[in-house]
Amino acid sequence: MFNELVLGPQKRKSSYPSMQFRFLGPKLHVSTSQVSSSQKPVVGLRLYLEGRKCNRLAIHVQHLSSIPSMLGDSMASSMSEWRETEDTDPGYIEAIQWKNYSCVCTSVVKYNPEWHKRAPGGVFIVTGAQLITKGTWSKKVLHLRLLYTHVPNCTIQRTEWTRAPAASQKGSFLTTISTTLSSPFTQRDAPPAPKHEPAQLNSGVYPDGPPVPLRSRKLLKFVDMSEVVKGPHDVPGHWLVIAAKLVKEGGKIGLHVKFALLGYDGQPQGDSFMSLS
Repeated sequence: MFNELVLGPQKRKSSYPSMQFRFLGPKLHVSTSQVSSSQKPVVGLRLYLEGRKCNRLAIHVQHLSSIPSMLGDSMASSMSEWRETEDTDPGYIEAIQWKNYSCVCTSVVKYNPEWHKRAPGGVFIVTGAQLITKGTWSKKVLHLRLLYTHVPNCTIQRTEWTRAPAASQKGSFLTTISTTLSSPFTQRDAPPAPKHEPAQLNSGVYPDGPPVPLRSRKLLKFVDMSEVVKGPHDVPGHWLVIAAKLVKEGGKIGLHVKFALLGYDGQPQGDSFMSLS
């Protein structure tokens, strides 16, 4: 078996498509790898700058640690399909800086209703994501692709579009979004409420995301790395990603995500919200 090993170091330089937003501006490379959760429901998305120089744009997904037991058997043979944005309508193509340079497609990626002909009933949830580029240099267009998986015996009870918090300038993918409500009628002499630490959705080495080298700052002004996620603390239950779109906000490429609260048809009436714990 040892004679099958290649001797010497093997250096394979990966080639990534790149984008440039103005003349002589920095190049932003794009990772086009398909990110799949192996049919586990996705609960959050974020953009991130990867690589040694932090100049490679990638999309990360946050998903449940396992497929819920009530869905395990029914999802074993479920169909999965990729869906991406189209650039046929110029109204959805937005330049980040200069008009004749790289742009983003801001149309919504959602499931195709025609899929129900092959998989009647149920809903389609997101179980993967990918970034791709179309067009030629210098006017390349960044597109979003989502992987959908059919979930039978479920219905959508409620939907909600969510974006990253406006005050967040740096993404924290491993922490949950928390909302603090304050009242103008609170008495000044009232004791402060105990600080509530947000629940950790996973146990990465860096709870606030990997450290970002200083040299990546020039590309941070083009990418919003804030995570868009809903966790178990978002009442009344677990929200799953069903759609998303790339956006341009404040001169940055960002994400808006559509979440759905699912109801399981096998549960009794009045307790239809899915519990995925």
